[in-house]
Amino acid sequence: MRGRRFRPRRGRRPVAHRGAERDRRERHRHARGDGLRDRDRRHDRADRAGHHPDARAAYGHPHADAEPGAARAHAVDRFGRLLFCDPDFYPVARADEQAQADQRFPEIQKDAPTFSAILAHLGIVPAATYTAEQRLAVYRDWKMLNALRLDPVGAVFHFVAIFSGSTSASPSPQSSRVDGTIDQRGTITVASQTPSGPPPCPICLAIGTLIATPNGDVAVEKLAVGDLVWTRDEDGLRVAARLTAVGSTPVPATHEVVRLALADGRLVYVSPGHPTADGRRVGELVAGDRYDEATVTSVGRVRYDAGATFDILPAGATGLYWANGVLLGSTLH
Repeated sequence: MRGRRFRPRRGRRPVAHRGAERDRRERHRHARGDGLRDRDRRHDRADRAGHHPDARAAYGHPHADAEPGAARAHAVDRFGRLLFCDPDFYPVARADEQAQADQRFPEIQKDAPTFSAILAHLGIVPAATYTAEQRLAVYRDWKMLNALRLDPVGAVFHFVAIFSGSTSASPSPQSSRVDGTIDQRGTITVASQTPSGPPPCPICLAIGTLIATPNGDVAVEKLAVGDLVWTRDEDGLRVAARLTAVGSTPVPATHEVVRLALADGRLVYVSPGHPTADGRRVGELVAGDRYDEATVTSVGRVRYDAGATFDILPAGATGLYWANGVLLGSTLH
């Protein structure tokens, strides 16, 4: 064995090196432990404050087989907050948004995927109870997300909506009208994106409302600028006029319209703020009133969940037209 030198076995380090390696691992373990303890302390402070330090500013990408709520959130992440006709302010402003938030909160919580996405977006830690301020913030985001209508088309959802282009709920120079689709993995395909102002609130007629035209009754959603409709001129005569404007806007499933019924059998669904032919608002009519040469038999609000409402504007000084046989004004006038 004379002259033989110690050689470590292949794959092993000399004893001295293994000792250094143990020291290095020990220092790393202590450093990591300190970091984890610091993180735990940050989360404890965040729990007491009601916000999570790692909460994302965006809603986040939906996973495979995402629910529509997650798809809506992803669209908002990309294009900014949705601009829509808030049912608490259109067609008639309410003073009880907090009361609405408190009343609807259990319903919002049942939509678990959307509720979780909203909490993460707002930086609110899931809890057994929530403050009034937190309930209101969640309710506002919930209204916005539900106002984005998604129509299933094969394996994707189709949407047409106006987005602010930022985290603000107000129109901005970046606001745009987007026509596109989103699949269940959150991939968005844009067919068109054009600059846009805010949606015209309120746009008041229910889908399927029949408009009187020289060619017969036509559903309001099928009319376009340039089409002929019947209107009433300043002399009270029924004349044909071309449409100078048409409009539609998405509305949330919580939207309400008025069911206006007349004694002669005419019936129309229209928003409370819609102008009548005699200068009033539909929501101001009461049973027993005379309107359009008939007696009003009932005026009641009903839930409208068809996703969008519509209006038109005939050329001429009055802007009047017949909807389901009832003479009305235009919100676009």
